[in-house]
Amino acid sequence: MRIGIRTKLVILLVAVALLPLLAALLTIVVGGRQLRSQVFGRGILAAVSPAATNVEDQLLREIEVLQVGLHQKPVVAMLAAAETRMSEEELADIDLAWPTLELDDPRLKGILDNEIADALAVIQREEQQVAEILVTDRFGQLLAATGRTTDFDQSDEDWWQSSYNDGMGRICVREVTFDTSAGTWGVTICVPVLRGADVIGVAKLFLSLRHWLPEATRDVGGGEAHLSVVNDAGAVIYSPQVVAGEAEPLERVYPGWAALGLASDRQGWRVTPDERIVGFAPVLLPAEMDDLPVAQPTWTLVLSMREMEARRGLTRLTMTVLLVGLLLISGLFLGGVVLIDRSVINRIRRISRSARQVAEGELKARADATWTGTRLFGTDEIDDLARDFNNMVRKLQRSNAELTEANELKENFIRIAGHELRTPVSYIVGMSKLLKDCQDRDRLVQAMDTIRFKAGRLDEIIQSMFKLIPEQTLDENLKYGPVDLTKLLESVYTDCQPWIERRDQRLIIETGEDEAIIQADESKLRDIIENLVMNAIKFTPDGGEVRIAVQKQLGGYVAIEVFDQGPGIPEQDRPHIFEPFYSGSDIMTHSTGKSGYGKKGMGLGLAIVKHFTELHGGIIQFITGPNGTTFIVQLPIDPPPTTRHPGMSYQPEA
Repeated sequence: MRIGIRTKLVILLVAVALLPLLAALLTIVVGGRQLRSQVFGRGILAAVSPAATNVEDQLLREIEVLQVGLHQKPVVAMLAAAETRMSEEELADIDLAWPTLELDDPRLKGILDNEIADALAVIQREEQQVAEILVTDRFGQLLAATGRTTDFDQSDEDWWQSSYNDGMGRICVREVTFDTSAGTWGVTICVPVLRGADVIGVAKLFLSLRHWLPEATRDVGGGEAHLSVVNDAGAVIYSPQVVAGEAEPLERVYPGWAALGLASDRQGWRVTPDERIVGFAPVLLPAEMDDLPVAQPTWTLVLSMREMEARRGLTRLTMTVLLVGLLLISGLFLGGVVLIDRSVINRIRRISRSARQVAEGELKARADATWTGTRLFGTDEIDDLARDFNNMVRKLQRSNAELTEANELKENFIRIAGHELRTPVSYIVGMSKLLKDCQDRDRLVQAMDTIRFKAGRLDEIIQSMFKLIPEQTLDENLKYGPVDLTKLLESVYTDCQPWIERRDQRLIIETGEDEAIIQADESKLRDIIENLVMNAIKFTPDGGEVRIAVQKQLGGYVAIEVFDQGPGIPEQDRPHIFEPFYSGSDIMTHSTGKSGYGKKGMGLGLAIVKHFTELHGGIIQFITGPNGTTFIVQLPIDPPPTTRHPGMSYQPEA
């Protein structure tokens, strides 16, 4: 029995398109309501659970930030020193005068301007959601605050008594309230300050309601869902109405709260009688933190969406499926008619067109032999031909780029070396002729010293070239061994001292208290540091300061930072500073020595630094601005795997 190609195509289209489409439509129609409830219910629950976790994490983070900030030695010392309580008459007098005190009044100024207040100000600057922070001593007397509080004596406040906990201490998260001194709604976090087992103070942090809670509306499955925060009594703490200013927190009871029927674990989803799909999750902190009990109100995050919104999304999905199905069937029929033309003829034509473009010099052209049936039927010989053609063009393009780069390097070398090498040579020859018959010993000594300096410059240029060129072509092996960065920096300091003294500068080395020993090639690591330091000396004005800092980082890395006080790197030079022989466009500003302020060299130093850093598996970054430039070299403490991850990046100055 003979079956034609057209019949086969029709059978194929029915099998792969029409039957699956009918099955999908039947599933949507029959199980529409159940599908709608389950999909959107789970989607809302999946959206509200991370939101609740995020609120918990935010509260825990603020508690940890406050604990860390208040357990610094100066803060603990100041709190420990507060060992007396004022008399009731003194407390009454200061509380009475407190609201009207001028800012320069010693009683108020002493609260707003001390070591603890400075620590609190740092926390408030870094945590935008923090509206107010204050700290009291063990008697409830105010010691420090970020702003004027309502009164001085806090010992009669519920939050203070709860956190002090009769001297045993307790971390408290209070119900949402309006704080008069902060002038906003929010939640109070109270943390005791301990010295050993004794409570020596209590800190209060007030979080602004709108800053620490998530957005009140969000998209779930193409529909708009509304987020509310509700307490155990059903009172709404936070909702779209609260955000819009249409209601105050705790002013309303959540609609249908009693009918919601929270699950025993307080997490799940429901379809309420008023035809809303509701997901809910609790906000719960751990019962203890750092051996201190934690007290908090129970909040529930509720995310709700009208069922009509879910139905609208399902309708859009149905129409989309129908439209896609019709378009797919039409496309398959049309594709069957032109299958041969598009799968063979057009693909060969595209390869031929790409070949002509390459022949005309357009090396970015690539052959594209793909077609709509490639994934279904697999690749064939035409795909292999296109792939081989593209590989050939890539190699040709790479070879052309390498030739162009080599030509540019040659031109740069000739252009810069002509100035860099000619000047010291000319000076040495000229001085030799002038001093041929000179009998002045002091003049001869001075001239010989200058000639030695110029000859040293020639040796430096040649050594830089020999360091860079072999590393890029032949030898990339490193001789690893333990390197004490402190001793290495001291050696660099000694070598650079003549240039520092000539420029009347200061070279400061900061190595920290920890021993900094890494596995590296000491000679190449020395070249990295010396090149960066000498660059810093060049571009720092006379009398300025050059600084080297070493610090360990997470992940087994150490960072070496070199700071200068130069004018910064021009914006147009920043993408090119690590390229060999690149040192700006004006050759006459190049230096023939190391001590000239702002003078440029051969353009090899930073290229060597970058290459040696990458050989060690590290990266180099720089931060530059009008007040100076900082180069940061990050190196692994231990030898990296065989595969390196070289890189360079630029971070603009803030």
